[in-house]
Amino acid sequence: MLAMLVHGGTDLPAKVPTLSPWVDADLGVPADQVAAALAAQNGRRVVKTHSPADGFPVWQGVTVIAAYRHPLDVFFSLRNHTANRTNPGQDDPTAWPLAQSVDAYLDGAFVHDQVAQENLASLTTQYTQTMLSGRLPDLKLFHYADMVRDGRRTVQALARAADIDADAGLVNKVTETTAFGAMKAKAADDTPVAGTGFWKSDANSFHSASSRKGQGKLSVPAFARYHHRLADLIADVQARGWL
Repeated sequence: MLAMLVHGGTDLPAKVPTLSPWVDADLGVPADQVAAALAAQNGRRVVKTHSPADGFPVWQGVTVIAAYRHPLDVFFSLRNHTANRTNPGQDDPTAWPLAQSVDAYLDGAFVHDQVAQENLASLTTQYTQTMLSGRLPDLKLFHYADMVRDGRRTVQALARAADIDADAGLVNKVTETTAFGAMKAKAADDTPVAGTGFWKSDANSFHSASSRKGQGKLSVPAFARYHHRLADLIADVQARGWL
C-alpha cells in the first residue's frame, strides 16, 4: 500500500520486495544486494523492518509506521509460513504439534541477541519498545484487524500518515490492488523471495486474511495461559488491550 502511494499508482517499477525490502529478514538475499537496490531508488523509499524502535536509526524526515496483529493470529500465521517453507528449520517450534508449539510460543523467553526467535515475549518486546518507548513521539500506529476490516479507510489513513496527497482515484486503485485476493493472485510480484524456491507455494504465503485464528483450535486453558502471560509481558492495560 505504501509503495503504491509513494509511487503514485499501482503500476510499480519493480516487485514489491525489491522496492520495499525486509531489511532484517534472513531470506537468502545478501545484505549488500538489498542495500544496492535501495540506493538505486530515487525519491522517497519504503523500508520494512521487524526491529523495535531502539534497533534502527531514525533520521530527520523519516516517518515510522507500525502495524501490529493479535499475538495469537501471529502464532498461527507463523505456523502457516513454516508449513509452506521448502526447508524449514529442524528445531523450529512453529512446526511442532499444536499443543507443544503453543507452549513454546507462550513460554519462550526473549533473548536479546537471538533475532530470529518467534514467540510471544519477542513480539511484545518489539511492541513495547516501539509503542511505549517514547523514542517515536510521532509514531503512526495501525492494527491488522482494522486494516482488513476496511481496506479503503486504511489506504486513506496510510496516505495521511505518510503525508501523501492521494486523490479518490488513487485510493480506490490501491485499495482494489491490495485486497487479499488480488495480492494472492499476483504472489510472484508481492511475496518476499518469490520464485526462488524458498516457499513451496508463493501464493500460499497469503494464507488467509482472517483474525481470531485461535478460536476452535486452542483450549480454554490455553487461552487463559495466553492472557496471563500477556499481562506479565505488557503491564500497561490500555496498550495490552489494543494489541
